[in-house]
Amino acid sequence: MIARVGYVARGVLFTCIGVLTLFAALGLGGREAGFQEAIRSLLQKPIGGYLALCLGIGLLCFAVWRFIEAVAPSDQRAESLFQRAAFAGSGLFYLGLTAWTLSAFFSATASRASSDRTAREWTGRLLELPVGAVVTGAIGLGLIVTGAILLVRACKPHFKSAVALHPRAPALIPALGRYGLAARALVYAEIGGFLVYAAFTYSSREAKGLAGAFRTIAQWEGGPVVLSITALGFIAFGIYEFGAATYRDLNPQRVEPDP
Repeated sequence: MIARVGYVARGVLFTCIGVLTLFAALGLGGREAGFQEAIRSLLQKPIGGYLALCLGIGLLCFAVWRFIEAVAPSDQRAESLFQRAAFAGSGLFYLGLTAWTLSAFFSATASRASSDRTAREWTGRLLELPVGAVVTGAIGLGLIVTGAILLVRACKPHFKSAVALHPRAPALIPALGRYGLAARALVYAEIGGFLVYAAFTYSSREAKGLAGAFRTIAQWEGGPVVLSITALGFIAFGIYEFGAATYRDLNPQRVEPDP
């Protein structure tokens, strides 16, 4: 139950990010959005406080599920150990996002923060450390590698996931998952590239969050079109997460875990 609630919350979050960014790309009044901007958009709704509170609880459930996945595999293969570390890192990220969401619910000051501002602040703190540039660069490279892994998984002839292998899952759900992974791969690798550049220049101003990465895409040649395609990918991944909440095999040892 905890996992399914978590997948629904994650689906809502990615869908909101995609919709807001798509509106911005189409000139319909939206804005490029990261995790924090999406949560802030919920807070601005008439019942936004309750929506944000429910989302925070859901994200906490997802963080707990990631920690469960991190300790569930029993084999000691290098691939399994890497997955454990990845799930633990994901759990910490969503635990932090849960804390920010609940803080935004109780404090108007917290709700004014942006993903870019947060990225610059954390990068600045890292760069102040004796080996901060190395750590920052390593994180950036890690994001680039993560993007590459997501892209490879999206392009596999047989998309092996707990949703895809469910006999009752509509074929459209795994297809949306592939599309969503490709979109996330592009954006995460881009964020990683900015972090690597920030490490080389010792400038936290070069770091960007999700919203900043979207804005950079919008400035490319044909940017609005590429941004629209990317935003639709985030919406697709959000829908995929709703499918995961319904069809996912919740035994982490049975099949390759969903990203």
